Amino acid sequence: MNTKALHFDKTITHWDEALPLGNGDLGCLIWNSSDKLRFSLDKGGIWDCSNSPENQDNFTYDDIKKLVANKKQKQIQKKYDDSYNHPTPTKLPAGKIILDLGVKENIISNLDFNTAQAELMIGKISVKSFIHAQNNYGLIEINKTDVNLTIDNPKYGKIKKFSIKFPSKGTVQSLKNLHYPDAEFFNTTENNINYQYFIQPTNDGFYGIVTAKYEYNHQTLIAYTVGVSKDKSFAENCKATIKSAIEKGYDNAYTEHKKWWEEYWHQSSITLPDKLLEEQWYLNNYLLASCSRKHKFPMPLQGVWTADNGSLPPWKGDYHHDLNTQMSYSSYLKANHLEQGECFIDYLLDMAEAGKKFAKNFYNADGLCLPSVMDIEGHALGGWCQYALSPTNQLWLCQIMARHYFFTKDKEYLNKIYPYMQEVGRFLISILKEKNGIYKLPLSTSPEIHDNSLKAWLTPNSNYDLALMRCFAENMIRLSDEIGNNHETEIWQKRLDKFEPLAVNQNNILMLSPDESLSCSHRHHSHCMSIYPLRTLEYTTEKNKKIIDSTIKDLEKHGISEWVGYSVGWMAQFYIIQSNGEKACKLLHDFFNYNCTDNGFHINGDFKHKTDFNMKYRLFTLEGNFIATDAIQEMLLYSEWGKIKLFPAIPSNWTEAEFENFRAYGGLLISSKLTDGKISYVKIKATAYCTFTIENDLSHLNCSIKINDIKNISLNKNDEIVFS
Repeated sequence: MNTKALHFDKTITHWDEALPLGNGDLGCLIWNSSDKLRFSLDKGGIWDCSNSPENQDNFTYDDIKKLVANKKQKQIQKKYDDSYNHPTPTKLPAGKIILDLGVKENIISNLDFNTAQAELMIGKISVKSFIHAQNNYGLIEINKTDVNLTIDNPKYGKIKKFSIKFPSKGTVQSLKNLHYPDAEFFNTTENNINYQYFIQPTNDGFYGIVTAKYEYNHQTLIAYTVGVSKDKSFAENCKATIKSAIEKGYDNAYTEHKKWWEEYWHQSSITLPDKLLEEQWYLNNYLLASCSRKHKFPMPLQGVWTADNGSLPPWKGDYHHDLNTQMSYSSYLKANHLEQGECFIDYLLDMAEAGKKFAKNFYNADGLCLPSVMDIEGHALGGWCQYALSPTNQLWLCQIMARHYFFTKDKEYLNKIYPYMQEVGRFLISILKEKNGIYKLPLSTSPEIHDNSLKAWLTPNSNYDLALMRCFAENMIRLSDEIGNNHETEIWQKRLDKFEPLAVNQNNILMLSPDESLSCSHRHHSHCMSIYPLRTLEYTTEKNKKIIDSTIKDLEKHGISEWVGYSVGWMAQFYIIQSNGEKACKLLHDFFNYNCTDNGFHINGDFKHKTDFNMKYRLFTLEGNFIATDAIQEMLLYSEWGKIKLFPAIPSNWTEAEFENFRAYGGLLISSKLTDGKISYVKIKATAYCTFTIENDLSHLNCSIKINDIKNISLNKNDEIVFS
């Protein structure tokens, strides 16, 4: 089994099962019949940010507090939730290229993760394609001429003379709800190169697909790109880009492109006896690099693969910070793909001014806080305000920043994130109320518990909010100490003492809030944040073990009926913390088999009707892919706060397994191999000074350097230690 490729023997007939290509900015889905072969395109910056819900009168936290106090649920929903149902702001699809190859035959499709190249065979016709890893264009090479190429813009609604109310509600809206002027189409030939492109006006600017077709030696070469700008100037710039791509030629461009991917795959690797999990690890790391690149926009809900089905993307393709963006960036660290994660962190740092503005205008607070559901420019989109406008989701974003430093020990990055986190700390303290020496939030929630109802406002502080606030305070203590700010260290230690312990009921189960326990199946394990992803409740003491074991047993009791795909990967993480590799492995198999399409895209529900999920829908988002990928990595390496455990949660029948260059706490790079059920090789390299302990028994191995005790090892930067 080739675990580094996708292969389809039959023509792909649905957009969310297509072959995905991407370079972090430009995306493409290849699918459909040979007479209508689609290259459905996307670009990270195509948004319409008009009609922002936050521009309503008195769109404020104080207003929500008053409405909640007076139990005005209908007013809350009308003002803060219904505004999300307006078509804009939204991510927009780019459109598509359609090729008629002159035949109508079955298509055999392959996608090589190593080279990020798609190859299609239609009888004797060969179609090869890739999106250049570093340049903003894609290329298509076909071993025949007389290929008919057309481009198609999204089919928006016509502009009306009179304004109308937007009737469409729910997760997915029709493109017809957006009313734009007609696109302009152009078709010219210069020096035997045929250019086709369109310019589509929106409320915010213009965008379009630009293509070039060149026939030579019984072959056809097609170059394409997508442009976006405030005026129509993008078209000429895009023509210059694809003209140079045509002149370079497919093979020369492919050589450059392939080199980037070779370097990417050298950063880490795995070999597992479970080939499904191995394949999914490679697939999802391929998706990560395809939709998240440094100096580009970070991935929103669907990355660079907006739906091609006549609709806006699910949930408008926005930035959801109540779980989605955070989970989408949960796996990059251990896989040692730092630039993919820095794409997101850099974006958050760039959004600092937007966060300060929102903190002031919405919360009337100092410091910085981004909306939990926002457009690409950082404007609030509304939605269920219990999570869409939660003040603590910002702390989860800060946890990603802090964890990036703890795993890299990159002082330069620390100097970037620390001022940002200080501003977030100012914000948090300015909205907290202190009573009897204890901090309380004015309103407290646990994402999506009780949906959008008055019951969703929990007694402060919910365990979700409390876990995030305590974690933020602990991180500020550590980071202030690292940066040498002793005054700030002391301040945050005092503040940490003003947060209560997590709420645990008489059965040692983590509660939703101080007076409510989970009573039914629920998709968002928000009350368990302290177990994972925050890991502030470590499985290291008898008390903590009892709480974690009891909480997991309680989740099992309530069942999976209200779960979605990401719930499965999250639960697998809990089993891994228990070192229960069998249950974690089974859940991951269930996820990849029942919550993903054949090309690996996470589609939230169980569209195959194989599980007890009530949710049977098919809505593509990426966060489930990456939390499941992180779970595979966590099965192979535990690394927290200077403690390392190799193969901590693998099934008992895994006697052979290997991983290379996994990144660990303290800036370590670790490789290890399991042979005949025993560890046969360990290599640890330090990228910064680090002190750590190894919890495995390695007495049967020889060590490359003399150490006194594997429970207390110190390495300087670039030092390496090998057990074999």
